[in-house]
Amino acid sequence: GKGGGKGGGKGGGKGGPDPWAVAEARGSTKREAAGTLAAAANLSEEALRRAPPMALPVCSAWWEEGLVAAASGAAPLGASRATELRARAEQLHESEQQAFAAAQAKKHGSDARFVAKLVASGTIRDRLAALQVQIQESSFHALPSVRQLVSLAQRPRPEIKLQAVEALLAVFLRQLLPPDRPLVPLEKQRLGASPSDRALLCAHYEDRLKALYGEAVAVVSAGAASNLPHLKQRMVSGLHEMLSARPELEHSLLPALVNKLGDPDKKVASRVTHLLGQLSQSHPPMKPVLLAAVQRFVLRPNVGERAQYYATIFMNQIVLSRAEAPLAQTLLLVYLALFASRAKDAGALKAAMDSRMLSALLSGIHRAVPFCSAPAELLLKQLGALFRCAHAANFSITVQALMILSHAARFDDSLTDRFYTALYDALLHPDLPASAKLALFLNVVYKAMKSDASELRRAAFAKRLLQLCAHATPALACGALLLLSEVSRAAPSLRAMIAQPQIAISQPQIAISQPQI
Repeated sequence: GKGGGKGGGKGGGKGGPDPWAVAEARGSTKREAAGTLAAAANLSEEALRRAPPMALPVCSAWWEEGLVAAASGAAPLGASRATELRARAEQLHESEQQAFAAAQAKKHGSDARFVAKLVASGTIRDRLAALQVQIQESSFHALPSVRQLVSLAQRPRPEIKLQAVEALLAVFLRQLLPPDRPLVPLEKQRLGASPSDRALLCAHYEDRLKALYGEAVAVVSAGAASNLPHLKQRMVSGLHEMLSARPELEHSLLPALVNKLGDPDKKVASRVTHLLGQLSQSHPPMKPVLLAAVQRFVLRPNVGERAQYYATIFMNQIVLSRAEAPLAQTLLLVYLALFASRAKDAGALKAAMDSRMLSALLSGIHRAVPFCSAPAELLLKQLGALFRCAHAANFSITVQALMILSHAARFDDSLTDRFYTALYDALLHPDLPASAKLALFLNVVYKAMKSDASELRRAAFAKRLLQLCAHATPALACGALLLLSEVSRAAPSLRAMIAQPQIAISQPQIAISQPQI
């Protein structure tokens, strides 16, 4: 009749312009999604009949269709060839969007007009919902709607940005991005010398989708630097979701997330530590990549100690195994580099003795050493500083340093006496009875006594432990007596010394020669 109802007076009436020509002249703009659906809703019956057939299927998981297959023996297109094909691909894409709009108008009718009205003039919430409905109709034909979602996310108003980013994360991570591979740009596609229209359309779609996802990543990364705490927290969580869900643009997402370890807000930096730990647990193959990104961040000049502390806490959370010796070796290198910067001289080390950073570093070194393939050379370079830590006034630092030195003593026999001397002195540390690291310290003493080849030194340790029990707290006394009981099982001479101290250890016989007369 009159051009498709009330809304079709201008586009579908007799003598009016061809709606397909109008759509083609309009091109791709920020309102392309609304314009395409509105045109579809207002098309005349004649225009619907003239609509070209769709070349791409209406589907949800587009990567499962297998429409982009590499031509046999074909090389990547390259930048110049991709530029030549892009103009043709844009025309094919425009024609495909027109065909899809006509198909939607035939299928949905009044519903299509209602959705188009929401997209064009609804509230922000209604527009976002309508755009997501359009995207769910067909992934191959969702680019105009995705482009408008990105445009909404780029707005400066925080409430609009938050809602649009939520919508973008939903459509990208649940529908548009392949779960097992990154998107391939057009210049890297292997389409051959004369690709078919369908293959070129698919390649162009993947190229444009990658570009739009890049814009979304830029929006989320910029939002993570916002001064609004709630917006910053949500954007940081968004970076983690994008990294965790899909293997796309990791090289952009990971540095953006790691850089937030240095955020001025302690809550944000602490949350990033937690999110990186979750990422290493849910994706174990990513541990070397995560560590490399954190290493680049933490060893940069002018990085604050608090940022280094949160990075160290994350590294301490990485679960190690015997099969990951290179990973443990890298961890040890990073720990020792940070430790060396604080142990340049005795004054600098003394100033750092009570810092939580030094405690975290020593804990990390102790964790990494058993899994390293060659830790001896690295540890021996820092022996002086480690022994200074073993004689620290802070008993927690003393215990952690002794735990590391117990490993180092196994690599170099010349360190054995020095290690046992430091351990023997620590038995009389004034903070020992009330220390929270009492169990760790007694474990170090137990292992050292059990593996000691000198019976005299083992007896000296036992004597000092018994002296300690005379005025120790019940917990320390019970722990020391249990320790001696366990050690005496492996060293019967120690049990004999306790029972009969006069004859337990034979005194060395000294031969005195008689003078010759």
